Amino acid sequence: MTIHKFLRLCSLTVASLFWASCSSDSNPQFPVFHESNPDSSSDANGNGSNEESSSSTVALESSSSEALQQSSSSEFLSSSPSGVESSSSANSSSSSSSASSSSSIPTCVLARNPSVTCRPFWYTVSICSKDYNCGDLKKNLTQKQSVSESLLTHWEEGLETCGAVIAEFAPSYGIDMCATTRLKHAMKCSNDSTYGVFKIDGNLAYTSENEYNEAHGIVPEDLVESCPQDDFALFADILAEVQKVLYEKIVNQLANDSSLTESQKTYLENLLDHENKTLKDNFAPYRSGYEKVEHTLLDDSSEFWFDGYIAKTKTCPDGTPETTKRYQEKYDAILTECIEIIEMNIKNATADE
Repeated sequence: MTIHKFLRLCSLTVASLFWASCSSDSNPQFPVFHESNPDSSSDANGNGSNEESSSSTVALESSSSEALQQSSSSEFLSSSPSGVESSSSANSSSSSSSASSSSSIPTCVLARNPSVTCRPFWYTVSICSKDYNCGDLKKNLTQKQSVSESLLTHWEEGLETCGAVIAEFAPSYGIDMCATTRLKHAMKCSNDSTYGVFKIDGNLAYTSENEYNEAHGIVPEDLVESCPQDDFALFADILAEVQKVLYEKIVNQLANDSSLTESQKTYLENLLDHENKTLKDNFAPYRSGYEKVEHTLLDDSSEFWFDGYIAKTKTCPDGTPETTKRYQEKYDAILTECIEIIEMNIKNATADE
């Protein structure tokens, strides 16, 4: 190599180093962009084609991730004891993405423990099985607790219409109950627990009415000590009790009413199951023939039919079980309705002669 070639090579090298040292800040007409790929670790590992680009990308993502961690410290990320640390481009990019998404979701804290942060959410529950809602209401009513009269009534009414029969009835008749859903409000908290939501006031989340009332010094005027309820009965269970009374009435009428015609006697005799001392068909006098309780809807046959449960008994402080007012009223109404149906059929039997 001659001295001239050596000098020319040195000149070219110096010129290259000079232009390489110029950044986009010093030459705004030729900006340099460094694109990072959060799904790729090539830049972070220094395996890319431009080592300078790799190091600058790591620095930028690390600083942005740190800023997002600070801004989301009151968010759900507080469940992490030490936050999210950036050890590589991929990790810092993932942390930034997670923090960004969480910061867009409103959060709250448990009213009874403000150090626990929570993220509320709604979710849907498919109605696919018996007791899809009945079980929760039964549990509420079996407990002894201080509760308002209005809430207690709400639970009892809800249990009576909770859909126990319909949910069981649906699969046998091709009704897709799973297509029916209901919304439930809950929250996932930083103590790794999930709670139902009663009310969110500001950023304070309350999990029950009692908790909210206690925090605000609210004492409902109609607050009562509930008597635990039990012996939950379907419509068919109440009707089974009514049928035993009807059996005795019909037997007595056949024995003492000399005005009955043969057609009327035949109708009444066909109702009786002498062996079990009840009516012959499990839904008589509404329907003839035996039908499965869980597959029978009587909304078009009885004014007092219901598709849930009614508690038959309750046990108050003295420890003596007693019949609930709701059960007694329903029992009396069904008995009266059945007597009216039988009397109407007796008249129809006379007209057919």
